[in-house]
Amino acid sequence: MLAALAVDSDDDVGGGGGGSLVAPDATEQQVNLVRLQNGTYIPIHLWRRSLSFFTVREQAVSVRGMSRFFRECSNVYMQNFWTEPILHLPEDASSLARAMETCQYLMEQEGYVEGTTVVVALGSGVYEVVGSCQVPGYGTRRPQTLSIPFDNLSFVGKGEGETIVHGCFVVENGRKLHVAGLTMKSSSGIGLVASGAGTKMVLKNVTVEDCQNGVDVKGGAKLVATGCQFHQNGRHGVCVNGSTTTARLTNCTSHHNKNDGVVAFFGAVVDLMGEGTSVHDNEGYGLSAQFRGTTINVYQPCVLNDMSHGNKGQNICMAGGTVQQKESKK
Repeated sequence: MLAALAVDSDDDVGGGGGGSLVAPDATEQQVNLVRLQNGTYIPIHLWRRSLSFFTVREQAVSVRGMSRFFRECSNVYMQNFWTEPILHLPEDASSLARAMETCQYLMEQEGYVEGTTVVVALGSGVYEVVGSCQVPGYGTRRPQTLSIPFDNLSFVGKGEGETIVHGCFVVENGRKLHVAGLTMKSSSGIGLVASGAGTKMVLKNVTVEDCQNGVDVKGGAKLVATGCQFHQNGRHGVCVNGSTTTARLTNCTSHHNKNDGVVAFFGAVVDLMGEGTSVHDNEGYGLSAQFRGTTINVYQPCVLNDMSHGNKGQNICMAGGTVQQKESKK
């Protein structure tokens, strides 16, 4: 549509010859780009308003590349976008893969400030992770696995069971990932992985189910989960591994997994908090602290002897590590 309008123009922008499109002066009220049948011209504020109806992907990838003029008209839109950068699926991108491409492109453009959180808002429905990547500690590349390619990315769904992602998200190399309001499923792999020093994964109201392992945290990474469920996974609900690796679970449940509900290895520290936290009806252990230096802390009002129950193995397993009741923690 925009290209057709430009072709139909009778006058060069700015009054010069050559037919090139030139950005108008900021104070100019009319732009001699397209003359209507009645002889009037389209004011620049109408151009800007018309372009505002394009999605952020169309702005960034198509409109801004057409000419200097369209880039100037789009600048107002993009300035507003960077104050609260949100990509909506399926409106701004048809798939998760397309959304990642758009995010990568946007972060290479002017206006992006390093460290800005970009939100990918997922509508109701099922989203498939395509492609594969190397998962730390698992050897070969895993299918339907997305390695988060940049820092401070946030996936926000419409709610658990309403927005469903088939596949695995991997965050590493000191990056931060936020996931909220959705369900992760990965029958052939892990649901969520955080790996490496400085890496942080924040989960809120997330269900991880029907995976091999629900959540893996390792190598000095940090997990913060609130109001989440880890259940019906082929192995552990939550697995935390490594001497500088930590996890804090608040009002979370880990239940009906084929192995342990929450397991920690090799010096990891896990804090369980909140009255709503429980670990129950798992095929293996409820809480399992493996090897010396590993600690699972249960903070009041969460009560250790009540919150882990009904597990087919021991409710509390201390194989060299420590599982202990603690006073409340702010």
